[in-house]
Amino acid sequence: MKLAIDLGSSTTKIYCTNAGNGIVLVEPSCVATVDGEVRAVGKEAKNLIGKTTSQTQILFPVYEGRIVDGRLAAEMLKRFFQKVGLSGISLFRADIVFSVPCGINPLELSTYATLAEEVGLRKVRFVEAPYLSALGAYAVMEEGNPVFCIDVGGGVTNVAVLSLEGIIAGFSMNIGGNNVDAAIIDYMQSQKGLYIGSLTAERLKNEIGSLSPNARISAVAEGCSVSSSLPSSIGVQSLDITPCITAYIDKILEYSKLVLNKLPAEVAANVNQSGVFLSGGLMKLPYVREYIASKLDMRAQICEEPQFAVVRGGGALVRDKKMLEKIAKKLEE
Repeated sequence: MKLAIDLGSSTTKIYCTNAGNGIVLVEPSCVATVDGEVRAVGKEAKNLIGKTTSQTQILFPVYEGRIVDGRLAAEMLKRFFQKVGLSGISLFRADIVFSVPCGINPLELSTYATLAEEVGLRKVRFVEAPYLSALGAYAVMEEGNPVFCIDVGGGVTNVAVLSLEGIIAGFSMNIGGNNVDAAIIDYMQSQKGLYIGSLTAERLKNEIGSLSPNARISAVAEGCSVSSSLPSSIGVQSLDITPCITAYIDKILEYSKLVLNKLPAEVAANVNQSGVFLSGGLMKLPYVREYIASKLDMRAQICEEPQFAVVRGGGALVRDKKMLEKIAKKLEE
């Protein structure tokens, strides 16, 4: 059996090659605990946000690409494996590609290795996310053929120019879709006079978020009135929340240009010709591709279901031993 695991700050995805050759799990990276004991994980835990008593805590074991609570992360992964019928000897024998942030340092990498061991994974190779997002976006990975990719996750954005010879320039930054959700919450409070929760903000982003100047989509947001503290609702237009999205896209592009500025002339010429490969959930929003292409002045390509590019790339890589050997991170002794 071969697996790919994308343990994201907001969502965990698992790809299994012998279970229909595809993605078998997509769940929020979320844990609900009562007095320190795990009550629920994934969707069940996320659905409890804002609906629990003070005894229940809703926690995210992975924050901005870093494992901040190893015990809860391990318990969450174990339960995810159980949900899809993976356990014991099957995990012990499985070949696994595990995604990690771009530029991860040895200490952080050892934390991922400890987690893998804790949940019973032995034959694990760790690969930086830009490689996987490029493969999942169907970029052609060859020696001497640089690929420029931007992958926007929930808590981390990975930007890199890479080839099979290595990452030429790249980094991860603590900006992602969760920042957009927070900006929508702030906007609704300050401009619309309505307190909303994170689940409502995420829904507004996904339902009406757009960078098109002609977008005219609307939705109803429900929450508490700032003035009266009573339950209330209000209509929201897509153009209302566009600035909440562009603020973070612009910041990502600002840093992306720093990566491009570091490139040797020949690499820059190749990148300009092939363009940028985009992935991550935020890229699903209308007109984001066109906006980025305009700002970078180059062709921008988005694959089908960009939110699954990293784990899909891991599923492709785990089958390719030669390529995997080239790009997997080496653990320090």
